[in-house]
Amino acid sequence: MTTPLMPADTPAALQALRELPLPEPVSYMPRTIGWLFVLVSLAALAALAGWFAWRRHERSRYRREALAELARIEAKLADEASRAAALAEIAPLIKRTALAAAPRGQVAALTGATWLAFLRATHGHFDDASGALLFTATYAPQARLAAITRQDADRLVLAARDWIEHHHVEV
Repeated sequence: MTTPLMPADTPAALQALRELPLPEPVSYMPRTIGWLFVLVSLAALAALAGWFAWRRHERSRYRREALAELARIEAKLADEASRAAALAEIAPLIKRTALAAAPRGQVAALTGATWLAFLRATHGHFDDASGALLFTATYAPQARLAAITRQDADRLVLAARDWIEHHHVEV
């Protein structure tokens, strides 16, 4: 005894089926005012955070420009013929960077030991050896600058880069 796989009334029943209506699409707008307030608050906080990040980025533009110039100077240090001129450019670069960060009256007149004290006060890792190299690079004649070794020049560039990246001046 075998049963048919499809009863005789099945085709008629299939014809009588109607497709179910789809529900309304879900709205992305919140249904309560509280969620709307949360969304607006989050959007305002994101805009405020973006504005603060942009301001910080703009305030440190002088650092990026100084680091780019220091990289150019560092490239010139590799050539012994241009090493003396490159060393002489480091101190003015640090001075210009300090003038961009601090009030002109606080920085412009600093020289010698007071300048080194300022560099230490604004970022404490500017050591005596780097300070001596900085003074030599600033005031020594070209013949003495030519005698500075590549290692000493690299030490001065490293100290200058560290100061440019990490200095903090109280205004």
